[in-house]
Amino acid sequence: MEHLIKEKNVKIPLYVTVYETLTQWLKEGKYKPGDKLPGENILAEQFQVSRGTLRQAMLLLQEDGLISNHQGKGNIVLSNQDISSNGLEKIGNPIVDFCLQRIDRVDTSIGFQPPTQKHQQVLKLRPSSIVAVIDITYYSGNQPVGFAMVYMPHEILDKNNVDLEHTDSVYQFYTQLLSSGGLYSDTRLRMRRVRERLSNILQIPEGESILILEEELYTEYDTPVLSQKLYMGTDLYELSLRRKNK
Repeated sequence: MEHLIKEKNVKIPLYVTVYETLTQWLKEGKYKPGDKLPGENILAEQFQVSRGTLRQAMLLLQEDGLISNHQGKGNIVLSNQDISSNGLEKIGNPIVDFCLQRIDRVDTSIGFQPPTQKHQQVLKLRPSSIVAVIDITYYSGNQPVGFAMVYMPHEILDKNNVDLEHTDSVYQFYTQLLSSGGLYSDTRLRMRRVRERLSNILQIPEGESILILEEELYTEYDTPVLSQKLYMGTDLYELSLRRKNK
């Protein structure tokens, strides 16, 4: 493999060939998010290339958000997801769907309060109604990588017999709701500076930028089911959106 592949008289640099092969391996699941790639000496020998050539390929993988190099740990796989097949145009959970690191744990808490004026309006609630406030922190290993504040009418949880004593049941219902058919959303995406509470939750210094996705979800009959804010670190996510002119 220490030669240049020729196609139609165009010379393809060897590091590009190595990059394309490694990318294909990741898409096929040979190495999964969180896995450590073999050492550079091993990969260079496997591809029969110099370490300089291999490092050029690794830099391309890092730029694509597929791997991350950690001092003393080597190259760690961040994502093997083909984001081209699943974009923000489909309702789901962006924190899970687009994080470049594997999410392997969530912490969920739930509380109840009267609706604010804003939630009276967007969730079409009376002042005497009760809103469930669901906080969800997403982790990759011990690192918090995302945080969600979900506001949901208590009656929705009650009608669906959600066990409010077990937060796992609450999170499971939330994720099932996001994948339900017939939903549509009113969604806003913006950047903001991190404040104290989020700084503590996500372990991001105050004043740094953070990505916020705020939305309301409705059934096909215009019945609101939840309002939420999702907070994502800017260096941990790559959001995809497929656009098309009719």
